[in-house]
Formats: sequence, structure tokens, C-alpha cells
Amino acid sequence: MYRSVYFDALVVDNPQFFNRLAESFITRAHIRFVVLLWGEKSNLKSKFVDEMPIYEYKDIVELGQQSRHALLHSWPTGQKYVYEAINPEDVATLMYTSGTSGIPKGVMLTHQNLLHQIKNLWDIVPAEAGDRFLSMLPTWHAYERATEYFIFTYGIEQVYTNIKRLKVEFCILTPID
Repeated sequence: MYRSVYFDALVVDNPQFFNRLAESFITRAHIRFVVLLWGEKSNLKSKFVDEMPIYEYKDIVELGQQSRHALLHSWPTGQKYVYEAINPEDVATLMYTSGTSGIPKGVMLTHQNLLHQIKNLWDIVPAEAGDRFLSMLPTWHAYERATEYFIFTYGIEQVYTNIKRLKVEFCILTPID
């Protein structure tokens, strides 16, 4: 499956998942950096940790804030940033199938595809800003990805869980009235 793979970034849920992937995947992939969504870098146990930058989620948030600050403060000095235009048919994301129905493969989703899902999901789920969604699907699942974009677009709070913690989450989370 991974003979020669080129990615700029690898985004993983937690250190345990990274540790499982590290030996088999990273040796065959050319990755510039890793983003760790949950957990701490100190829990990564791989020789690859020293070979590439590893960012925790909080690092990404901080880098985004610094970038926004630099952009906002660049206007008075006359600097201008040039952005490349994005077309609806351009690839927005590349997702890999699990291979349950055959050989795993990359699926290219366009901006138009994702925007269609965002716009039309509201007809089925008329959510409002401030609503809370409990999500069990992994972030790399195609339906979860589309749902996340929908949630972010409409200002909905998202809480992640898994099948093991579902009962606990129902007890902890209080409904929003």
C-alpha cells in the first residue's frame, strides 16, 4: 500500500497511533512534519521523532495566531500578501479508503464536493450556532470530515468520543437547551 508516498504532513490522533504507524509507514513515506491532535510529544517512542518536526495541536493554534498577527500588522508597513485563487474543481483533500472492499486507494475530494455537503446537510440537520454534536467517527472518515466542515460553518460545538467512552460521555455532557 505504501511503496512510495509523499506528504507534507501526517496528522495523527494520539501518540499511541503514531507509535504504531512509525515503523511501518514512516520508513516508506516522505513526510516533512507531524501534527499530534491529542497527547504530548514526550509520549512518542520512535527514532523518527528526532528526524522531523512534531507539532502538538496547541503548537498549531499558536502558529496560526502568530501568522494572523503578522498579517494584520503587515498592512501599515505596506506589505501585501498574495493568495493563489482556489477553484471549485480543485482538490481540497485527499482521503485514503480503508480497503474493506478491495485495495486501499486515494480519493480526491474537491472544494465543490465539500461545499455541496456543507450546504445540503443543513436540510437534513437544521442545527443552530451553539448546538452540541457528539461525534464517534474518526476525523479521517469521509462522512466525519464533511460533518466537521458543516459543524464549523454553523458554529456548532463538537465533542469527540469513541465507542468505549460513549456511555460516560452521555453521563458527563449535559444537553443544551
